[in-house]
Amino acid sequence: MATGTGTGTATATAAATTNQARRVARVSDALPPAVAPPPDEPVPTGPSPVALFLAQMLVTRYHMRLVDKRDSRVAALSADYDLCTALWTGPRAALVGVYDPPADPIAAGADLAARLEAARRWGTQRLKDQGAASCDILLVATAPLSGSIVVQGDPSEPVHAGAAWVDASQGAAGGLMPIPSGLPGLGELRAAARAVQEGREAPTLAAVDLAERQTVQGGYVAPVRRAQITQPIATYSLIGFFVLVYLLELALKSKYQSPSAEAFYFGALGNAAGERDWWRFISYAAIHDPSSILHILFNCVLLFFIGRYVEQLYGRAVLLGAFVITAAAGALFWVGLSIVLPAVSPAGALTLGASGGIAGLVGLLLMLGRVQGKDVPAGVATQVRNYAIIVIALNVALGFFIGGVNNFVHLGGVIAGALLGLVLPPLHRIGGRDLAPWERYTLYGVMLLGAVAISIAAGNLVQSLAPGGQGLGS
Repeated sequence: MATGTGTGTATATAAATTNQARRVARVSDALPPAVAPPPDEPVPTGPSPVALFLAQMLVTRYHMRLVDKRDSRVAALSADYDLCTALWTGPRAALVGVYDPPADPIAAGADLAARLEAARRWGTQRLKDQGAASCDILLVATAPLSGSIVVQGDPSEPVHAGAAWVDASQGAAGGLMPIPSGLPGLGELRAAARAVQEGREAPTLAAVDLAERQTVQGGYVAPVRRAQITQPIATYSLIGFFVLVYLLELALKSKYQSPSAEAFYFGALGNAAGERDWWRFISYAAIHDPSSILHILFNCVLLFFIGRYVEQLYGRAVLLGAFVITAAAGALFWVGLSIVLPAVSPAGALTLGASGGIAGLVGLLLMLGRVQGKDVPAGVATQVRNYAIIVIALNVALGFFIGGVNNFVHLGGVIAGALLGLVLPPLHRIGGRDLAPWERYTLYGVMLLGAVAISIAAGNLVQSLAPGGQGLGS
């Protein structure tokens, strides 16, 4: 029994060894000879852990893009980098390059000087290729470098280059040249070095790439989302003002012979020669048909949604200024068309309501991200533009199926709003820019003109209520 068992075990062991040898042989035979690198050639490695920590911060916090070393756009850097990120679009170009410096201090200094010179040339070329107004560059060495570099240059130059080092073994970082604003500072560089020193697991290059894709897909929407939860005070104030005027119209309804007479004395705009006082091109937008609550209800609901979008994306000054400008432009378009083509509207027709100015705000949103605000998240800009198109389509449809809707004022307002969208930018914090002084003061002037027009309309109303009184322009 024992002998039989031993023989069986030995036989089974030999067979297993033979099968294992065959499997190894088959696997070895399947491997091409070129897979194993020659003994003298180092195995390629990926970016260093500190470079990966920096890359993850750059793509998520600073919205930069990973750069492939084979990308022709970085060929002018003419030096090898452990990892690079860049901003390729928009009014600002940027580059952050992480590299391993030579061990010799003298060679490291000469190497950095050469890299800086090449980076400046790259930045100058990037301004031309990208059409950017400025370019910020930061070169980060992954080992300590002593001393500092002093470069004589004009601070007003559009290309700004800075240099720093990080030491993962010590969890330290230091500056060699001032770091341009809008790029990681020494505190953030030091945090990446400490993460490596503390033994935290560095993200893989695939994880950084995924984080970049998720950030891009999300459209950098965090600033926009913050903007969209702010309270649109100016929008609410406009709605409240329209409601107060409407309540006043209802209260004074019995004082006038007809709704059209009341509307005219309140400031409605007519297409007849004697009914086109300049202030009526603005005041007409503040009043609504007192015989129909649907008129003011529809406009207030529309303003609630459209106005708050404009205020949160463009700011209060643009909201109020654009409303006045486009309301006046829409009315002017209607009156001008009535003069050229009398069949457009009957002689003596009146127009009133805020829809001309609201249509102008829709036209402004229609241009978001087209010329102004190209750095607004693509998903947000597309969503807002699609929303504007739907609103325009609904207004046109209502104009055909509901009587008394002045589509010519709407059309003029939309055109004027779209033209304003070529000039007026969304807020800087969501991807636009700050208003230039002349733009800001122009909008203030327009708002003042609107206040004057409303004041004249109020005076006209008071004069019409006096015993035997006649309103201005009557």
